[in-house]
Amino acid sequence: MAVTYDKISYSEIELGLRKIINDEFRNVYIGNTFKMLGTECIKINLESSNLLMQTGSLEEREYLVNVRYYHMADTSQERVNESVKSNIDRLRKHLLDNQVSTTNKWSELQVQTINYNVEDEENDENERLHIAEFELSIVHLNGF
Repeated sequence: MAVTYDKISYSEIELGLRKIINDEFRNVYIGNTFKMLGTECIKINLESSNLLMQTGSLEEREYLVNVRYYHMADTSQERVNESVKSNIDRLRKHLLDNQVSTTNKWSELQVQTINYNVEDEENDENERLHIAEFELSIVHLNGF
């Protein structure tokens, strides 16, 4: 007998988040592998989920999502650095404006941490690639 299930991880968390971010930003993609799209792009990667509460008819689960904002720019120039930081602030505010989503069954979205000037293998060979990393928590409600 085939198991019926709800498609939450991709459809309601990653894809739901991409649709929301796409309202304000271009070049948003889902994946765990970096690929630079244009001079500015955003990568969404679901990392884990934790059960918060379960009853006979409802599951409340927290999904931890890593969102990376990439911008190709020379941030040693003050005006350019200001522009990049403004876009990071704009992304944070846009996420906060969409903390609840009845379409995606989110009861809460929190921007837990923002790491600026991330340096790792993704920008090892290109000092002009600026990376900001957002750690998000999304609480999802799923009725059975």
